[in-house]
Amino acid sequence: MLSKPLSCRGCLLYTDGEGFMRASLAGGDSYNVALVGEALGEAEAEAGKPFVGPAGFKLTRLIEWAGFERSRFDIWNVVFCRPPGNLLESQPYEHGSIDHCRSHHWGGLPSRVSVVVPMGNVALGAFTGRKGILAIRGYVTGGPSGTHLLPTVHPSFIQRGQSKYSAAFIHDLQKAVELARRGLPVEVNNYTLDPLPGRAYEWALDYRRRLGQEPGLKLAFDIETPGKGEDEGDLAEDDDPTYRIDRIGFSYAAHSALSVPWDPVYLAAIRLLLESPGEKVVWNASFDCPRIKSMGVSIGGLVHDGMVAWHVLHSDLPKGLAFVATFTCPWQTAWKHLSHSAPGFYNATDADVEWRSMDVIEKELKANGLWDVYQSDVLDVEPILVHMSESGMPIDAEVRLDRARKLADRLATILAKLEALVPEEARRVEHVYKSTPKDTTGLLERPASREIPTCSVCGAAKPRKDHFKRFVKKLNPCCEGRVVNVVREVREYYRLARFTPSRDQLIRYNLLLGRPLPTVPDPKTKKRKVSMNEKGLKWLIGKFPNDKLYLSVLEFRELDKLAGTYIGRPVED
Repeated sequence: MLSKPLSCRGCLLYTDGEGFMRASLAGGDSYNVALVGEALGEAEAEAGKPFVGPAGFKLTRLIEWAGFERSRFDIWNVVFCRPPGNLLESQPYEHGSIDHCRSHHWGGLPSRVSVVVPMGNVALGAFTGRKGILAIRGYVTGGPSGTHLLPTVHPSFIQRGQSKYSAAFIHDLQKAVELARRGLPVEVNNYTLDPLPGRAYEWALDYRRRLGQEPGLKLAFDIETPGKGEDEGDLAEDDDPTYRIDRIGFSYAAHSALSVPWDPVYLAAIRLLLESPGEKVVWNASFDCPRIKSMGVSIGGLVHDGMVAWHVLHSDLPKGLAFVATFTCPWQTAWKHLSHSAPGFYNATDADVEWRSMDVIEKELKANGLWDVYQSDVLDVEPILVHMSESGMPIDAEVRLDRARKLADRLATILAKLEALVPEEARRVEHVYKSTPKDTTGLLERPASREIPTCSVCGAAKPRKDHFKRFVKKLNPCCEGRVVNVVREVREYYRLARFTPSRDQLIRYNLLLGRPLPTVPDPKTKKRKVSMNEKGLKWLIGKFPNDKLYLSVLEFRELDKLAGTYIGRPVED
């Protein structure tokens, strides 16, 4: 960060700062909402007003499309001058400039309204100290001077080819005006988190009784698994951690939900819920349903995939539940950041929001004449596809076993080839023997330094207790000695771990050879992480075409997936 902020010559264009802002509201009564951007652009600096250039034109159109008048909003920037080259975010002077303008120019601007709408990452960071506008937009949080913050995207972001976010901006603007007019509605949740198994079973019985009275009642469910949302390209199909379910949540009424660990003591309640004949709601059925069925639990009734239903309604908008919730559950507070700190609450909220979202989506599909499309293209087709997937083709067990054996032999051959291609230094040592084993077949030997128990008098290694015995008729020179540890050079045997083309072992191989590591964005940390998935390996092949290891790893993974998913492993029984 620079010791001083940007030159503030541009700030003079605002004349008295607040005076300019008040003048902008002369066209009518204020909505009591402030729209806050980043900094002046070239056109704004010349005019001495915020949002009069291309971004300003886009902002005006969006306001009009939302049904409002621009003159009734308080509009300003977190920085009151034009940064060099119109660049402010991630620059060394970003925080210094914002702090300077906050101290000298903001004055009482935030407190003049009840709702502040930070537009874009810079404005969001200025008010909250953190960024990630796409994850937090549309959610209401506390702001300065008792105001409400409702972040949204910047008009320039929409203008740069992200027109699909126009609907989100308009919706956020309408929500902000509604929030300023009526205040924040209080929503009380009734979540049952990790109850005793008997209480969970009672909750399931309550649902079944309600279903008997209302056959059209829907039950939403959502599972949590290790690695959910991670880069699954690094995982072998037969060792996919997302097939180990941690917990499951249910909801059949707004603001009510149950979340329990996926544990045998809860299976009676889980089965009573999932195997009921009522309609179900899930978000991304292709992920949740196969994993539940792999645990030996069936899913009864018609299954609605809320994500697919939303896509039928708004095919141009993102389909993530956190994004959709800002439309379907407008006053829902942000919860996706609680997956680790409050897993039960997080899971229950997922199920509750799924249920409420599907309720709204169904009404909108019917209101827009799209329910028949959803019925014919999704609901009528999905059971056929599921049946085909589950039935598959007739299988001859003996032929399948033969193919599995041959495939296992090929995999073993490739693994042996991989081990031969990897230097020993890049392999992980699985076990080091403290003493020479009886059978040294397949073991490696190397020099090492080791502390050896030694007689302090004669230097004998590993002396037994009787070595220091005191005799009556003859003198034992070592009787006054003791055992001391002496560092000696020895030859030790060790065994290398079997090489597998895992992420860690491939990273070890690359680091030994001094090669770069391929990376992918990590949506959780907002940073990049090392990935040895197919794309990363192909990138390495392009850089090191003479290295045979990467191509062999791709071949192994392809065959291993074939074995785990289609052919199977060779089991005699």
